[in-house]
Amino acid sequence: MTIICLDQCAISALAKSDRSSEELWRIKETLIEGAEKLDLICPIAAETIVETTGLRSAEERINIYRLHTKLADAGLDGPHLAFKNMWKMIEEETLALARSEPPPSAFELFRWRRIEDDQLASETWRGVLEDKQRMIERVKAHAAMQTNKPTIAFSKKGIALAEQHAAHVFRQVERLIAGQEPDKHDHMGYDLALYLREKGITRSELEKLKQDILYHRWEFIPVVLNRTQLTAQLEADFYRDKTPRNYNVNDEIDIPRLSVGLSSADISRNGQRNGSAVPKR
Repeated sequence: MTIICLDQCAISALAKSDRSSEELWRIKETLIEGAEKLDLICPIAAETIVETTGLRSAEERINIYRLHTKLADAGLDGPHLAFKNMWKMIEEETLALARSEPPPSAFELFRWRRIEDDQLASETWRGVLEDKQRMIERVKAHAAMQTNKPTIAFSKKGIALAEQHAAHVFRQVERLIAGQEPDKHDHMGYDLALYLREKGITRSELEKLKQDILYHRWEFIPVVLNRTQLTAQLEADFYRDKTPRNYNVNDEIDIPRLSVGLSSADISRNGQRNGSAVPKR
């Protein structure tokens, strides 16, 4: 079965299409036919559900719900196949790496309740907008110094490295080994540390994980690697000469979705088949 990742713009355009938009209609019909035959599936992303609540039209919201649940049904006639949340994937992948286990699935079964009530959708979307405003205020409060060059680090092969993220995780791992409580100051590794402790990770597994981080094996977990490359590109754009890119709070939604989708989908939105350049564990 082929896995296809559709972003919010793609699923919205497909849901709105009719016979007057010949190309989009043909794509939609092809996807539906493939899903019904179980030749392909388009898992739902949590971010798609969130962004759908921002549409004013109940009819539009329902049309997206109907199409995407049909494309993510997997013949189960109930729960739908969905991409896992990025941070959940990082937690599960990290534990699997520490235990030298096969990587976990990027998918889970999910029940998507359609939002046709305008008031409920409006209240849900208002919460999303409030979260976005907090993100904007956080970025303004921690504005990076303009050095006219990116602060990201690259490997010898030109691959961006998640130095800050890895440092947060490394220090949390050291605390767990020492029997200390995780520290919220290393926020990118805080929830991960709580997860590892809850799952009963052993001292020897933590020691292995330390080595995995030191030798960049942790950074090459696909979902971590994708997040780093996308973030690195954004940072490079922020420092672009003459036409620097401004911060867009929607990136906070798009990067997690793309990080998981690109790690898992056989075909991404641009129609290219994904390949893996990630070294084996």
